[in-house]
Amino acid sequence: MKQRQSHDSLIKGLIDYFQTKDLQVSLANYEGYTKPFVIKRHSPDVMAVDRTNGLIHIGMVKLCSSLNEQTTKEAFEDFSKRLMKSSDSEKIRVPLYIAVPNECQSKIKEIFRQFEIPWKDNIFVLGF
Repeated sequence: MKQRQSHDSLIKGLIDYFQTKDLQVSLANYEGYTKPFVIKRHSPDVMAVDRTNGLIHIGMVKLCSSLNEQTTKEAFEDFSKRLMKSSDSEKIRVPLYIAVPNECQSKIKEIFRQFEIPWKDNIFVLGF
């Protein structure tokens, strides 16, 4: 039987995923990393950079039980709208990766709809 995912195990899964995509994980809310800084109202769980073009990638981890919380709505709003402000990727939407346990992966688009947040092509959902 598969072990239930914890916040930390989801963060580790996201770090590993970014590394497989050849992204440099620069900040993470995980042992051995510097914690990410606040973007608007919240700090993401992981931040990585594409060394070829300087594009930042934001990673956010949510357990199924926290998907309907106000803080989740605020973070989804803030992170899904981010545009790059400098580097070769200026004015490109910052990719947002939302890591959740497999059992609630299919609910994320519905949560965005309930929160009245537009779904954009820079949003990616990963189930672990």
